[in-house]
Amino acid sequence: MKSSLLKKRKLSMQANPPEQEKENSEKSSAKKLGKVERFQLPSSPEEWQDLVENAKLEALTIKTLLTEMFGSASQASDKQYLMLRCYSPKIVHPTHFSNHMSKFGFCKNMLRDATSLLDQSRDWAGYIRTLQEHISIRELRESHAHLWPGSFMAAKRLQEQTATVQGTHDLYSHANNQKSEKCRDAEDEATPNAALIVLLQEITHIVERTDFEWVLNRAGFLADFGDGRRYRAFTDGVLRSTSDFKVFSITEVKKAFRSHHVIIQEAFRNQRFSKTSKLSSSFLLISQDRHQIFLTFAKYEKELEDYYRNNEACDKFLILETFGPYDAEDPGCVVELAKVIIAAIWIVKRSLSSGAVLQNQT
Repeated sequence: MKSSLLKKRKLSMQANPPEQEKENSEKSSAKKLGKVERFQLPSSPEEWQDLVENAKLEALTIKTLLTEMFGSASQASDKQYLMLRCYSPKIVHPTHFSNHMSKFGFCKNMLRDATSLLDQSRDWAGYIRTLQEHISIRELRESHAHLWPGSFMAAKRLQEQTATVQGTHDLYSHANNQKSEKCRDAEDEATPNAALIVLLQEITHIVERTDFEWVLNRAGFLADFGDGRRYRAFTDGVLRSTSDFKVFSITEVKKAFRSHHVIIQEAFRNQRFSKTSKLSSSFLLISQDRHQIFLTFAKYEKELEDYYRNNEACDKFLILETFGPYDAEDPGCVVELAKVIIAAIWIVKRSLSSGAVLQNQT
């Protein structure tokens, strides 16, 4: 009798609530109904147009697409993505960021000043040395003055744990020229998620008088296009003001390597947040896929917002320009990443200061 009761209780605990089962079913059917044959992420307006024509979507918009084709950001259908009017150019390697940075509000002087600021941090220097010399967290002791990463100790530990599966750090060294794609997924998504937020926070903390913080708090939102056409999305973390909690950047983390499903998710998250941008009308999303970090800039267009809200005719696109990967275990990549993050913080600070001055003048 007792065994029978335990068995029933176990089955009851494993069963999904009716609401959850219904939601999962709706997500699955949305992907099926909105599937586009031979779908590939468009990298240009021309490729987007070809996909729209092949799927016979020319007469539809985000507000007229069948409601049944709308899934959550993580389960969005192909047609739902196309009606977002979005495309993603080829990912640009970090070494070429300087060729594109001016349109996002960055300049060479900013990166130079960021380098000088980083050079003044003893903890940062220790952190970079541990990466250069491949020093494991297990070998580090506070008595190792020239190697001790100080405030970056948690970032060092978490990034190393991200690249360690079943006790083995399986990143291939650059010397043997093997591809990192052979690495197994991280053991749990929580680890790279914490690793990214902690690293970003410590880098940001180097900047003086900064009223911003990176937090693991998930920012959730509902994008509603009317008559049941909606999707839900949650971020993995945010950069926010410590005074009014306004969000200036978001993070997206996966334990596996980057895929087109991740890029689609990022598009829907950027659609919601891009209009809050302080980076020359571009919103910054920072993602970590296993040990690889990417910077994605999404440009805000007023015409796109009118399209989303009022179904107005539009020839603009939500363009996601991505730079990466910044290998979190490669010292050169980590330094380049830190320079961009510090410069981005300066841009946001300057933008907020300008806004405050304008408000005081009116």
